[in-house]
Parts: sequence; structure tokens; C-alpha cells
Amino acid sequence: MTEASDSFDLVVLGGGSAGYAAALRGAQLGLRTAMVEKYKLGGTCLHNGCIPTKALLHAGEIADRTRDAELFGVRASFESIDMASVQRYKDDTVAGLCRGLTGLVKARDITYIEGEGRLSSPTSIDVNGQRVQGRHVLLATGSVPKSLPGLEIDGN
Repeated sequence: MTEASDSFDLVVLGGGSAGYAAALRGAQLGLRTAMVEKYKLGGTCLHNGCIPTKALLHAGEIADRTRDAELFGVRASFESIDMASVQRYKDDTVAGLCRGLTGLVKARDITYIEGEGRLSSPTSIDVNGQRVQGRHVLLATGSVPKSLPGLEIDGN
């Protein structure tokens, strides 16, 4: 394991909603900040969970409102839903938010490290064969749903 040449005031393990919020706040407070993320900046919420789901739901709401428009005195016609276009809308929404978040991280001079990090001491994270030191280490690695006895998740 090699030591990273730099030491940070704050090292955040996890680049999802909590992780990037903490990293941005740390940088805003003047802390030299690094963030380690194994997946994509923005985490599950931005790429697979909250945001894509809300984009798809929004498209469905638009279709429903168009069908009910006449109740409000608005004449509109509803032909069909073009799922390829809906998927493109969802993908464009996610991509735009990801670009914006990436820009914020760069603008705040946060060191972004892609890779699976592991807490190796109270003040260090091991990632990509390097040890990243921080005066403060914040764990923001997300969570997984818990299976309840008798209600096991089968993956479908």
C-alpha cells in the first residue's frame, strides 16, 4: 500500500447524496476535501433510484393530465406514450444532473477518486492501492434494504 502524496482535512467515503453533500459543505467551509466513490458520482439515487424513477413518474403524470385536461377546460389530445422517448427523457435528466454535480465538485476543488475504498484506520481510506489520509473521515456508503423473515426479496 502506498501513501497518497497529499493529506486532506476531510475524506468522504461515498459519492451518493449524503457523500457529495458532505464533501461540498466541507469544501465550502474551507476544508481540503477528497471524495472516494466506487460507482458513479451521485450514487444509486441519481443513477438508478430516486431521480430516474421520478423522471418516469413525471412522464406518466403528464400523460394522465393530458387525458384529464378537458375537466379544466383545456382541449388536448392524447395519442400514446412513446417509451423510447420517455427513456431518453429519463436518461437526459440523469445525465444533466450528473454533469451539474461533476461541475460543482470540480469548481469546489474537491479531489474525486474513483474506486472501492475501505476504511483502514480512523484517519485513512485505502483505495486503488493507495492510502488516502484525512484529519476527518466521513462514511457515507449508503444502505441496502433489509429482508424481513417470511418476506425475502427474490430479485424479481
